[in-house]
Amino acid sequence: MSMVKMSNMKKVVTLPDLKEKFQAIFEDNEESLKIFGMTYTPQIKAYLIENNNCTPDDAKCPLGFWKRIESTDWYTNYHVTQDQNLSDTFFLDTSRQRIWILYSLLDVNQSDFLVKNWINNKLGLDRCWLTRNHLLHWDYPDSSWKQRGVGIKFSDGLYPEDEAANFSLKAWYGASRKIPQLVSVIDQAKENFAIHSVRWQKSNESSVTLSEEWYSQGKVTINRGTDTDEALLSIGEMATLYLQSIKDADKLKVSSLGAFELNFSQEIDINSFSTVVSKGIGDMRLWLVETETDGDFKRFKGVDLHTWDRIAIDVGPDYAYLTIPQKACVNAVPRIAAIQGEDNAGKISILHDGVEVFA
Repeated sequence: MSMVKMSNMKKVVTLPDLKEKFQAIFEDNEESLKIFGMTYTPQIKAYLIENNNCTPDDAKCPLGFWKRIESTDWYTNYHVTQDQNLSDTFFLDTSRQRIWILYSLLDVNQSDFLVKNWINNKLGLDRCWLTRNHLLHWDYPDSSWKQRGVGIKFSDGLYPEDEAANFSLKAWYGASRKIPQLVSVIDQAKENFAIHSVRWQKSNESSVTLSEEWYSQGKVTINRGTDTDEALLSIGEMATLYLQSIKDADKLKVSSLGAFELNFSQEIDINSFSTVVSKGIGDMRLWLVETETDGDFKRFKGVDLHTWDRIAIDVGPDYAYLTIPQKACVNAVPRIAAIQGEDNAGKISILHDGVEVFA
């Protein structure tokens, strides 16, 4: 099903219309998999968005403008030009208020570009930065989900290119049966570096009913699906889990004067970190000034560009302490953990007064 064909489907006015559209995409891709061994319709993607006091009208739309879906907290985009009709290609679920879910039917490159610009250009919007524990949420005994792959990333970005110890691995677990030694490599990598993505799969007897790949920046790609409601429920489950993590961290922040503690598995170059955050650019969205230095310790103060809240960070070779004012947003904590982990700090744990948070 091409984008042109999708644009000719009936307009999305109600929630059943949206589900019918999603179901048609699932069925079209399953059919092309059987015939050609690959899919031709862009896969449905979803982005978990942390929303700090924005309304859909305030936040605008990644493409066009929002139109409310009848009698719901859902919205669809309207975007028509002389050359193309890209209406009903973005959908926004605002039912959780603090954590929105943005669905996209565009191809991955166009979708990622539009979503990144939308978030970065609107004060109060941020990604939901999934920790290792979020990404492994369904990894427990008797789970109906099976873990089918993992992506591990370490770019060593604070070091010069010729000195950087880059590491990147994406493994589908079926391959480990062919190379038994691969299991130990994956396990060691998971213990030393940050998990960037995890692929989860549900099956019914011998057929796949749902396959999703979750990424640390709060994005999920539905690789295969047979039931729209089941797919929406799984994504809603992760959104609710993240919302609870935010609420728990907020309670700890208010009830205690302690800082959030990040422990790194890899030592970082503190001087290079100082250079990056002092410029106020990049995905960390921090604009900091170095206020104190003592050997391998530095203290920074500044603002979180997500909300312009004040923030203070103490950084050492393998740790960081984040102090966030009581009325400020705590989403900077998992954001720094996810980005620093994949860039240079490796596996990161997040604690507050000895209690693990964002778990």
